[in-house]
Amino acid sequence: MVQEQTPTKADIRFPEKWEVSVVPKEPTYFDRFLPSTHQQTTLFECGIDMGDEHALPYPKIHVLAIRQPWASLVIHGLKNIDIRSKNTSIRGTIAIYASRAPVRKKDLKWVNENCDVPADLFDDLPTGMIIGTANLVECMEYESDFHFKLDQRRHLNREDNYCENIKGWLLRSPRVIEPVDYKFNGEVVWSLADTEILQQTA
Repeated sequence: MVQEQTPTKADIRFPEKWEVSVVPKEPTYFDRFLPSTHQQTTLFECGIDMGDEHALPYPKIHVLAIRQPWASLVIHGLKNIDIRSKNTSIRGTIAIYASRAPVRKKDLKWVNENCDVPADLFDDLPTGMIIGTANLVECMEYESDFHFKLDQRRHLNREDNYCENIKGWLLRSPRVIEPVDYKFNGEVVWSLADTEILQQTA
């Protein structure tokens, strides 16, 4: 019976030179439509994540309408789940639009009493404007009111807002920009805007 010999360090030979092929990273869709000399600056100023794999294939950005004070809570990172009745296939960097709907006193009262927010956050709540950007990374459905309550500090909704099949849209990397007047010309939830209007960051 022949025994197999385990190779020793002396038996292992390494090549004197490793052959390494570097494959350049595929540019994002936004990169393809921006001047080559201004790609990084323009993307940063627009609030677009470098390497965002879900960017639109043209210089437009999806705009999500959210009522105040929730829109301001989102862009300041105090609310990172937006509660909706439907899923969405949209992913990537989106603009946050503070809808023109009047700010309800009962909403402000509930947030002040139940959420830890800076005292001056509600001094000026712009409406009818794009006020920031965020990265929409996932949609999930809450299986029960128990799971809905577990996430309350993230979505900042009342417990009695839970209903069957309710969805949570997970938002990350919020950015504040100087409020930009915008005519929301889409459906109730989504619109499209040119990325040029997001040039100024706060």
